[in-house]
Amino acid sequence: MTSNDPNYRATLVILNDIEKKGLCHFNADYYDEKFFLNFIEFQKGFSNSFSEIIRKLDEFETKRNDVILFAIYSMTSYVNSHITVFEKFLKIIIDPTKLKGGFDEDTTLSQILKKTCNKMQYNPKLKNAIRGLFLVDFADAITYHQYLISKDGHLIIYPKDKDKKKQISIDALYDDSLQVRAIFDAMIDWADVTDDPPKNKTETIDDIVKNLINQVSSLDKKLDRIS
Repeated sequence: MTSNDPNYRATLVILNDIEKKGLCHFNADYYDEKFFLNFIEFQKGFSNSFSEIIRKLDEFETKRNDVILFAIYSMTSYVNSHITVFEKFLKIIIDPTKLKGGFDEDTTLSQILKKTCNKMQYNPKLKNAIRGLFLVDFADAITYHQYLISKDGHLIIYPKDKDKKKQISIDALYDDSLQVRAIFDAMIDWADVTDDPPKNKTETIDDIVKNLINQVSSLDKKLDRIS
């Protein structure tokens, strides 16, 4: 993943800030090297297979709408699998004793991000931007089964909540898949260099927050147009 990707850069800045503020601690109980190596292989296999399926969509004897439903479900699961890994990764590197109430195996990504952002005293706009970066609303909707897959090829999250309801097209889901891939790559790269000597950073939290906020705003407008 190119370091020019804004999601990649933002993730590195946030992880560096977590380390800088003394919240890092290796929690061996949550670490499973084989899991992460297997997940990387899954990424490659899924991407190759899914691309092949999309290219051959018209060759299926199955009804086209059924294949589209399958594609929506598969892409949703792919994105959500990354979100689950993000949760696991943060639990590996963050010291639970430094967060109010700590965390355990049942703590969701949404909850651990909220606790971490509060501890680091981030302002509301930055907290919201980080929620957008890590697709927290998407994650919560899937975790608590607040979603529908429509026959016209959309994922609808929070279908019963008029304020939170969003309709996500397969194209938008593909964008989300690139976003979570960039975040995962940043996490892996960060983990590989955390023991290296500190380097001068050209970006800080303050430098990058405006870009994150703009991404969240653009996503909201995009979802409004397709809902």
